[in-house]
Amino acid sequence: MARASDNWVRLVQGVLARENRAARGRDSTGISPSVPDSLQRSTDINAILQAADEIQSEDPTVARILCEQAYSMAQNLDPKSEGRGVLQFKTGLMSVIKQKLAKKDGGQIDRNRDIEHLWQFYNNYKRRHRVEDIQREEQKLRESGTFSADIGKFEIRLSEMKRVFATLRALVEVMEALSKDADPDGVGRLITEELRRIKKSDATI
Repeated sequence: MARASDNWVRLVQGVLARENRAARGRDSTGISPSVPDSLQRSTDINAILQAADEIQSEDPTVARILCEQAYSMAQNLDPKSEGRGVLQFKTGLMSVIKQKLAKKDGGQIDRNRDIEHLWQFYNNYKRRHRVEDIQREEQKLRESGTFSADIGKFEIRLSEMKRVFATLRALVEVMEALSKDADPDGVGRLITEELRRIKKSDATI
């Protein structure tokens, strides 16, 4: 039975990986393109799974957190898996999550620390990609009135940062969902303040 389950996991991942490489022209975990249309219409599940693809090699724990949130969203939207392709999608995604949960050292995963780990990764990710520096530069150009003259140069940089911003948007959405159960005097407060800052800022992610 275990061997059949392992074969199923490999089959699902293989098929989805081929679809993803064809759609995006690069290697990935192969989950994002498999999201059924019925789940994409009213959620950002696809974007969240693409972000998980992006950061899998960088931080498998965050990738697992994002995949679990995507599964939760799918379950809330279609709990009985009545939509076309929803059951297959959930089964494939759950198989991937189970693999991410299987630690080599056999250690237990403390989900109570997931939101803290996600918050730390979010901040490190922004610093590493100099997101706030780019946003400040954009704001200065707008205030100086030279933004239109330099927009060609700036668009090139934004094009290079496209995947970074897409990943940040997904991280923010998942943090917002998970922060509802976070310590309101700890990381929950920090995330709430960050969400307010993002919503008030003219420099959008």
